[in-house]
Amino acid sequence: MKLIDAAQVVLDDLLDGNKRFREGQPHSHKYGPAEILEISRNQAPTAAIIACADSRVSPDLVFDQPLGSIFASRVPGNVASDSAKWMLDIAVSEFQVPLVMVMGHTGCLAVGQLLDGDKMGAGGLHRFSVLSAVYRAKARNPVDLYLEAVEQNVLQTVEHLCYECAALAAAIAAGKTSIVGAVYEMHTGTVYLLDPQSGERI
Repeated sequence: MKLIDAAQVVLDDLLDGNKRFREGQPHSHKYGPAEILEISRNQAPTAAIIACADSRVSPDLVFDQPLGSIFASRVPGNVASDSAKWMLDIAVSEFQVPLVMVMGHTGCLAVGQLLDGDKMGAGGLHRFSVLSAVYRAKARNPVDLYLEAVEQNVLQTVEHLCYECAALAAAIAAGKTSIVGAVYEMHTGTVYLLDPQSGERI
């Protein structure tokens, strides 16, 4: 998986932060009145992350990043929602973030509902998007269908964003941005990457 140099630098920083997080040695991000005022005046995020709405999956905490570092969209099942695409449009057009990440997680309730055959309720086409990922996972005959569905859902969202978000597609084509798929392993605190071709864990 080849990233542009700037994206690789940001990704390395995020993974270093994840290591600090899971080892219980996060940086101390303290915000007094002066810091809060400065942050309110400008922002320079280095990454845009589409993550699940799950209360246990917060990109800023998982990657041990300070306020202003991550432009984020959180939606059930980390799908390519209109809000996620709008966020990416701003992130790559206004802030020229070099790295975009789609981060799923183990134990995802949105994926679990569709695995159980629940196709009703709010969410509309986004629920069927997750269902499509479930079918993709089943076609691979995995040992762990739940985990495979989570991973396929991440990879599918990456694919959808690349051809449904014009600003992102243009930034990737221009060599200004790279996109990666990742999974947050809740029971260990580890974030691992997915190979977009093989779908295997990197």
